[in-house]
Amino acid sequence: MTEIELPSPTPLPRGHRRRMKRERTNKVLGFIGATCIGLGLLILAFAIFQFFGTGLITKGRQAKLHDQLAQELHHAHITTTPHAVGPPRTVPVETQPALGQPIAEISIPKIHIDFTVLQGTGDVQLEAGPGHYIGTPMPGQLGNVAIAGHRTTWLRPFWNLNELSPGDDIYLTTTQGYFRYRVSKQFVVAPTDVSVLDQTSNATLTLSTCNPRFSATQRLIVQAVLSGTWLPSDGSPSTTTPVATTTTNSTPQFVSSGSALPAVLWGIVCAAIGVAAWWCVRRFRRWWIYLVAAPLFLIALFYFFLTISPLLPPSL
Repeated sequence: MTEIELPSPTPLPRGHRRRMKRERTNKVLGFIGATCIGLGLLILAFAIFQFFGTGLITKGRQAKLHDQLAQELHHAHITTTPHAVGPPRTVPVETQPALGQPIAEISIPKIHIDFTVLQGTGDVQLEAGPGHYIGTPMPGQLGNVAIAGHRTTWLRPFWNLNELSPGDDIYLTTTQGYFRYRVSKQFVVAPTDVSVLDQTSNATLTLSTCNPRFSATQRLIVQAVLSGTWLPSDGSPSTTTPVATTTTNSTPQFVSSGSALPAVLWGIVCAAIGVAAWWCVRRFRRWWIYLVAAPLFLIALFYFFLTISPLLPPSL
């Protein structure tokens, strides 16, 4: 019985092996490049959302708060443009409103600020506009009224706060009256310095925001003193009432209180929509599948950005 000799495999040409290796390398580099481009576009989209999308959200919330406060001012016979402002007078202490309720209209003509202030300085409140520190007096009352606001996102209410100087006017309108504060000084403190919220023996106002712009390394503080009052009765000065003995919230402003779970879930939804669209296009060879998936992906991406914003360092 003779042995059958099997033909030896023909060795691949040397050039063919180099070509296959080059193709594998190109695929890896192509994947890395596509990933970098995708991440770059994602970061760009998030930046656009931070600087423009958040402003649209705040603008809508401000419109609702402004309408609500306007009705309250109408019932209290208060106008935001009284004919005259008399000498500084404080008003009696009243029960502070619930969290998230509008409390005053703030106007700073020099830097073109006109916003509705709401109660509270948490993430949700500051995303709707300037927030009043719970535990500090209400505008027009004796003591240190403290208000915080974002500087570069969420409609950036305090973007130009650094342009205020001693002598500039700040107007606050509440259901108790119309109050003019005059800037006394401007300075910078550390983010953990809450001494600027300490009570004072006279009627003062403290505005605070992040400093410098696009950073959270400091806090810009503007302090003002009550210099004029207009009351609905326009009668004799009201009796000065001692500041309520409430405890000021000592938590530094802009400290995130968000949860990572919603952001993770929305991130998974975004990834699932993207992968599903890619698989369907590869499987059925129909490019228009991307057009169908795009609205769903953008909606999920919006909520992903919305839930991840509170988790970022308080730099905006």
